Amino acid sequence: MEARLRRLALLSIVWIASAHAETRPRYIGTLEASLLGAPATFDPTMAQSHAELTVSELIFDTLYRAELTGPVEPHLALDQPALDATRTIARITIRKGVKFHDGSPLTPQDVAASLERARIGAGRWALSPIASITANGDTIELTLRTPVTDVAAMLALAPSAVTKQGKAPGARPVGSGPYAYESLDRAKGRLVLAAFEDHFAGRTYLDRLVLHWFDKPDAEAKRFETDEAQLSARGVAAFTGGQPKYQARAVDGPTGLLLFVGFGRKHLDVTREVAFRRALDLALDRGALASVNRGEAVMPAVEPIPGVIPSLLVRNGDLAQARLALATAASRVKALEPANLPQLTLEISFEETRPDDRLIAERVARALGKLQIGTTLSAVSASELRDRATRGTTDLWIGQLAAPITIGWAWWSAAFTAGGDDWATARLAAGTLVAADAQKEFAVRRPIVPLMFRGVKMWHRTDVRNLRFDATGRPCFAELFMFGLPARTRP
Repeated sequence: MEARLRRLALLSIVWIASAHAETRPRYIGTLEASLLGAPATFDPTMAQSHAELTVSELIFDTLYRAELTGPVEPHLALDQPALDATRTIARITIRKGVKFHDGSPLTPQDVAASLERARIGAGRWALSPIASITANGDTIELTLRTPVTDVAAMLALAPSAVTKQGKAPGARPVGSGPYAYESLDRAKGRLVLAAFEDHFAGRTYLDRLVLHWFDKPDAEAKRFETDEAQLSARGVAAFTGGQPKYQARAVDGPTGLLLFVGFGRKHLDVTREVAFRRALDLALDRGALASVNRGEAVMPAVEPIPGVIPSLLVRNGDLAQARLALATAASRVKALEPANLPQLTLEISFEETRPDDRLIAERVARALGKLQIGTTLSAVSASELRDRATRGTTDLWIGQLAAPITIGWAWWSAAFTAGGDDWATARLAAGTLVAADAQKEFAVRRPIVPLMFRGVKMWHRTDVRNLRFDATGRPCFAELFMFGLPARTRP
């Protein structure tokens, strides 16, 4: 919290020194921005896509915050965790005076109940090292299964966000974050959040934040071009050579958003076969996949860890080896035998409000086509995609994962969990998740097929100030403010 207040204070001084008509940022304005797709859920324990993680951070608070540089900082927590001599008991003092959006106080009991729900539920990939949680006075006490050194990092992950009484948020979520839920129109792709006047870290400068998502590739850029929006993640104009009404500046986030192929159970004998997954992995031309972007940084990926420079084989694939892997799969799966391949058609599902995902699904279909496997593409809503992935009622699906780029074990655990594999969760519960072990098991199990890491590039009008990204690659909307007048592109 202190770091955020310091940043805002420093920026205020800078703008005061350089301003003419205005002397400081104003508490005013509605900002029209966008999400990278529709959020399927408001529940932070289930947040997985970039859109869901972005919304979660705005509505809910966590005990700690992970920044791009520097240590993990206290947020709802008053200080770093106090560990006993065995490093299996962690005590954390909860900040006093924090309120939920409905005015009720946030208590250590709310924190303990939230962590417990995540620990035994959808957030166990992040919190499985915790054996039990109790609240006592102004503190919570975590009993850890084994000695843990990075407790603060664990409690900076999205599943540790605090909800009222630790309950799952409903259709109108109540958190303690910098913005409060106001309205949602899924038909129009529009979520409205209002500044929370009593946020413990200080009220946001913006009065409202209106977040949109789109099912057409150029719809977002067109809104920015015509000044219906002040931020865009898909460029400044709908057509090449077009110019927005007002000048735009761009800010690049870290290359930390993983796009991957997940596997369902519609043709279970095929998709659960590891040799089939390996064949797809080898048949992919990730170099072509990397062209699916709007100027942001892209890195082909074969492992779910950001920052790894891929080999030429990873970039271009190896069709000969892919066919050998498919032959191995065919020796175990009748549907993959050469005589039966013409009858096999696999469904690839993707989220309809993430337009780039259609192009990615087409590239995946092309890779399967090289192996003589037919495909169909299904564009579905965010909630339908989550349902299909959970219930397995599709063959393949295009997913997203994001975690702080500074917390390596979180990526391995999230990737295994996204593929329905509990190996990493079990290892975390038993002790430290060693990267070398995770790498080996991932290659053997292939719970998902990573495609690429991409950054998020955002364009903003010149009067929108202080746009930056956190360690998860989320834009820090809570720190934005409007200052001065936008500079026009043309008279």
